[in-house]
Amino acid sequence: MVMKTLTDVLTTQLRLLEELCALLDRETTELVNVNLDGMAEINRQKEELAGRIENHAAPFRAALAAAAIELGLPTEATLGSVAAVAGSRKGDIPRLHRELQAAAERTKELAGLNRDIAERFAATVTTTLDFLTRVINQSNVYGASGGYQQRQTGPVIINREA
Repeated sequence: MVMKTLTDVLTTQLRLLEELCALLDRETTELVNVNLDGMAEINRQKEELAGRIENHAAPFRAALAAAAIELGLPTEATLGSVAAVAGSRKGDIPRLHRELQAAAERTKELAGLNRDIAERFAATVTTTLDFLTRVINQSNVYGASGGYQQRQTGPVIINREA
């Protein structure tokens, strides 16, 4: 019964990670297309999913500890060690462990890619706003010599939406 519970918990964990991967994949598309509304919606969905993952952490740890005890391992045993011992028996735990590792690696890769895209986007926006601020802070004044003279003006606050 304990192994069945662990199998169910691991299946739920795998489903949550796959859902996160799908969200991160959609986020990549929205970042590339600079779809701010889409990015905001995905962020909302990621927060909701993060809450579900966090709520699932306690049952996951409890099922893992119970399975470890049943297999004669310490309660703080890792999923890898439980899967290794359970692998000698028939069951889905070793397969689920491999699938969870693959999904976690994919999630890590997508999160890193999205972070890089977002950082480059933010750097580009910052550079553009710095340039616009410099242009706005200079004024052309018609001088006494009959030509335009550039003068530095005081700082100007730019509306965030600009």
